[in-house]
Amino acid sequence: MASHFRRDARAEGVANGSSSAGKPGARKAAIVIGLTLLALVLLGIVLFVLWQRTNGESRESGSKGEAKVETVSPKTDDGNSSGEPAGSGLPFSLTGVSSNAPVVKVKEGETKASLADEWTFGGDYREIGSFPIDGSTVFGSFTDDPDNLLSYAPALIGTSGGKRLGSASAASGDGYFEPQDGTGNSKQIVWRSARVNDSNAFGVDDWQISRWSAKDNEVRVLASAESVNGRNDTPSIVGEVVPTVNDDYAFFASNVLAGDSSWECDVLAMPVDGRDVQKLGEGSFPAAVSGGVLFATSRVSDGHYAKVCSARNGSLTAAKTRLTVKSGSDQWGVTGVWASGNYKAVSFSPASASSQTYVGLWSGDFEKPVIWLAIPSGSVVASMNDRWFVWGSGSQGENAGMYAYRWSDGKTLYLGTAKGYSRPAISEDGDVVMVPETDGNDAARYHVGKLD
Repeated sequence: MASHFRRDARAEGVANGSSSAGKPGARKAAIVIGLTLLALVLLGIVLFVLWQRTNGESRESGSKGEAKVETVSPKTDDGNSSGEPAGSGLPFSLTGVSSNAPVVKVKEGETKASLADEWTFGGDYREIGSFPIDGSTVFGSFTDDPDNLLSYAPALIGTSGGKRLGSASAASGDGYFEPQDGTGNSKQIVWRSARVNDSNAFGVDDWQISRWSAKDNEVRVLASAESVNGRNDTPSIVGEVVPTVNDDYAFFASNVLAGDSSWECDVLAMPVDGRDVQKLGEGSFPAAVSGGVLFATSRVSDGHYAKVCSARNGSLTAAKTRLTVKSGSDQWGVTGVWASGNYKAVSFSPASASSQTYVGLWSGDFEKPVIWLAIPSGSVVASMNDRWFVWGSGSQGENAGMYAYRWSDGKTLYLGTAKGYSRPAISEDGDVVMVPETDGNDAARYHVGKLD
């Protein structure tokens, strides 16, 4: 409308055949034109700022609990669905999916985000959190005697303390497995445990996968390293894998005997009703989805894979390739896969030693790339639902910041730091997050509340 008005005013002066300078009507027209030009300039500034916030070269925030976000490479206009690079600024390319999304660096904010309805627990090794179920309950482990490493039990932890899962008493001695990380909701939980005894060997993961059902309050062991391999010295794998579950199967990854003495990291599918374990073949980082699973496969090096595949519950061994990584001598590979409802996330790291990871976020079934997070860490520990993607650097001492990215509008929050224990977790539904706090020396204290 402003440009149209300017054209009309100019045309009127020409039609009158005389100069309009010094006349009252001309002065009014000049004022209107000046104000119009000023409005256009201001509009241009606003549009430029908005462009920077989405596709520009850089921007920084960091106030009121927000993380500092710098856009280092904008989304391009010539991206393509084949996944070939289109000025994305990534050190690798993808085929099978589009990678055309802004690349951003996320840094610690000025202040950490506040949590609504916040409560805390832990700080004395009696209660250890894994993930929140809702605003008042967390899955984890607890003990009355933190000096006894064989006394921790899987539990639901609330403001009044911990309640042991299941009705059976805890095993002791060589039969004891320490409960560790898991996933789930108010209806079912799956978690991994590890055998703890005086003869534990470095580099051995004598794991066990268990499932709790709220319907009958019973705990069932779905599989163990010993049941899969027939021995108790299964080597640890590279990378952190937490079991995930859908209505029919729990999924995990472990080294599996391939022949008499060689080992291969395989994805395992464990029916929740206790039937026999299925081996899906080489791969790692499974992420359960409705009716199936996503996982990384085609080994580049230990803990790094060239492809992400999907499989359906009815035909788990017939996997379909969803994306493939292509890179140069650095050999970038998949180092993590996460999924929830309408969103997917995949992390990529170089096989060579490096403190750099890129996490790609997609909406739909890998249909639309949303953003790339450039993270100054060799590994990422993450958790997600349909509202948030939260992450930290795990046990690394450097870059211990924790963050949350909101899918709906890209709002990115700074959750604080936890040196050596940077592992926030989000509930399966909603905005409830659990954020650990520690200086790396004392027991972690956990903050539970709602993100805004």
